[in-house]
Amino acid sequence: MTFNKVVGMYGSSLEKGNAGGSFSSRCVGNWIVLLSFLTFMVFSNVKLLSQSIDPSVPWKMHIIDNSSFGSDGTKVCDVNKDGLTDIICGWEQGHVARLYFNPGPSEHWSYLEVPARDVEDALVVDLDADGYDDIVTFSEGTHKRITIHWAPKQNYADKSQWLSQDIPCTVGATQWMFGRPMDVDGKNGLDLIVAAKNEGAIVGWLESPSNPRDIDAWKLHTIAPASWVMSIEILDIDFDGQPDVLVSDRNNDTNGIKWFKHPGTQQTDKLHQRWDQHLVGLPKRDPMFFQTARYDHGLLEIWVPDIRNHVFHFKQLDSLGHDWALDSIPFPTGSGTVGKSAAIGDINGDGQNDLVTTYDGARERIGIFWSSHNAVDDHWIHHNVSGLAGNKYDFAYLIDMDLDGDLDILSSEENNNSSTVAGLGVIWYENPLFNK
Repeated sequence: MTFNKVVGMYGSSLEKGNAGGSFSSRCVGNWIVLLSFLTFMVFSNVKLLSQSIDPSVPWKMHIIDNSSFGSDGTKVCDVNKDGLTDIICGWEQGHVARLYFNPGPSEHWSYLEVPARDVEDALVVDLDADGYDDIVTFSEGTHKRITIHWAPKQNYADKSQWLSQDIPCTVGATQWMFGRPMDVDGKNGLDLIVAAKNEGAIVGWLESPSNPRDIDAWKLHTIAPASWVMSIEILDIDFDGQPDVLVSDRNNDTNGIKWFKHPGTQQTDKLHQRWDQHLVGLPKRDPMFFQTARYDHGLLEIWVPDIRNHVFHFKQLDSLGHDWALDSIPFPTGSGTVGKSAAIGDINGDGQNDLVTTYDGARERIGIFWSSHNAVDDHWIHHNVSGLAGNKYDFAYLIDMDLDGDLDILSSEENNNSSTVAGLGVIWYENPLFNK
């Protein structure tokens, strides 16, 4: 309600009632209008204060699960199609992957567990197109394999009904890090884009056979050599109608943010050869987990922290994906010493995208910040989210976890890969902008 509406409610009726009335009557009317205005201002300010965020106070943390070791990054899905955000997480030192079912208003998350030794990443995808989401796990360490965990058609949450099969062509090949589903060749449904680290590391794709459950028939193809891939996204970067592969790579000669152009489904021979590579930037740095978004005319922007010192922001300048603008933001004072991930979204409800960053090396430091941009003098204002709890955070997802109208932050914290002392686990931080 505006002040004009307040005057409209009270002033107009007083004018009608006091037309030709005494001076004292008009004074009383004026005092009523003034009192109404002051009451309106007080309650308006209370509402505004309740919808602001104190930058010095950590957000409330909710624990989804902290009962295993090495919670190594979350991904989101909706396996039961109820419109609520379910979560998959690999527990590297716990040697399992867990699929968490969103309980709605309840705080108790049930989960399905599958075996996954040395798991680095886990994703949910219906590989055999039977209507039931399967789980794929990617193992590094000494286990070195990609495993498909086939979902049953009944008793989905009963782990004894699931079938786990290693893809033979991946066993022992390299330390597998991440994967994404993608129909690469236009046949036999979804394939898998996969990436690895250290000896034998590649960016590649796993070709699905006509019967995806024929595990021996999956074939591995190399897209490019790699060093230590941290992120994969599937995006049409050059607007040719074919999905391309964007990665961040670090730790050796193949460092950088780069993308690989899809050769086209008609180019079968080229699909099985090295794909054309295009560098976005950071060839001499160590880019970590990135997030992408679209801006003007669908062009791409990429937010990514380097392992040290800065968060970098790329903006695509041409439709071919060859030219990119770059700027950077120093890590916030008091943050963890190692950059991990970046995410963007409107945290404070002002209609502008804010930046969320997570960190490793955060013992007695802050592991998660959100940052708002002051366009007037072009600088970033950093706000504490996690407080001093935790040490090694992973991906951040901006999701309205409690359905109150603002973006909360989903993440995981693994206590520096400890196999004896649990970290914070799978967690989410409640945005105080709108409290129920």
